[in-house]
Amino acid sequence: MSSTLGVGAAFGIPAATLVVEYWNWHTMFWICVGLGVLDILLVLLLVPESTVRTSGRFDIVGALGLAAFLVCLLLAVSKGSAWGAGPTIALALGAIAVVPVWVWFELRTVCPLVDLRVSSRPAVLFTNACALLIGFAFYANSLATAQLVQEPTWTGYGLGASIVVSGLCLLPGGVAMVLLSPVSARISTARGPRFSLAIASVLMAAGYVVRFFTSHSIAGIVLGATVVSAGTAIAYSALPALIMHAVPVTETAAANGLNTLMRTVGTAICSAIVATVLTTVTVSKGDRVAPTLSAYLIVFAIAGLAAAVAAGLVALIPGRRPAGAS
Repeated sequence: MSSTLGVGAAFGIPAATLVVEYWNWHTMFWICVGLGVLDILLVLLLVPESTVRTSGRFDIVGALGLAAFLVCLLLAVSKGSAWGAGPTIALALGAIAVVPVWVWFELRTVCPLVDLRVSSRPAVLFTNACALLIGFAFYANSLATAQLVQEPTWTGYGLGASIVVSGLCLLPGGVAMVLLSPVSARISTARGPRFSLAIASVLMAAGYVVRFFTSHSIAGIVLGATVVSAGTAIAYSALPALIMHAVPVTETAAANGLNTLMRTVGTAICSAIVATVLTTVTVSKGDRVAPTLSAYLIVFAIAGLAAAVAAGLVALIPGRRPAGAS
């Protein structure tokens, strides 16, 4: 089920390119509205309610504090080169200042948005760190692929392909994610989700090695993107399993919600960093400006490093104790 998050994104981008190519790009927003309404109806009609309940209330202050931290952080990363040193430093300091206040409040409120005591357990902490890095590595693959093949031929490396072709380059990765989702579950059943996450992280890092050396042909780009997507499918299946094994049953909803949030934060940070690199390391011809090949290689190196660090962090996730162990 968790892998469908990545599958949806992998198929969503090719579908979006068709909409943008043959209709107005504003249409995408209306399509998303329709899908959101459909989701609400399907949840109400088909998804059974959980019988496990815990009392509590929504932590508004905690949510606002977390939102303030993320806004300051992401604005500093994405707008730093455009806004200059002053606003960037102010935003970074603002993000840093929010953290201790938010932690202090979350540790003292009765119903925290994030139970930091549970989240600080090694099994949860390192799994969430891996989720952030995996989310980063996954999204860099989608963003870079979609733009790389569209770069003009005058750059010396660009293929000058249409937006539809760029989306279709991601389609094999989506198919791979669909096929590997059940395989990942079987690997986790046989060897444990920690083993699956390690394999996934290494596979994603290997995919970026491929991407680093095959950016001049459609076939090479598709191959590298598909390898990264395959690793993503296995990782997205293993992450919630690790969380479910590490927290009490009454904490599973909040813990999985936080893990999903970490993936989303990873993709948000990724989009900011990729945009910054591709708009900073550029080449020009007349009044035309485009990223250099080095810009894409920097993105691949950063994303590959993120996946490699995730593989290292997996070793810090405690293994499950055998049943009956003290």
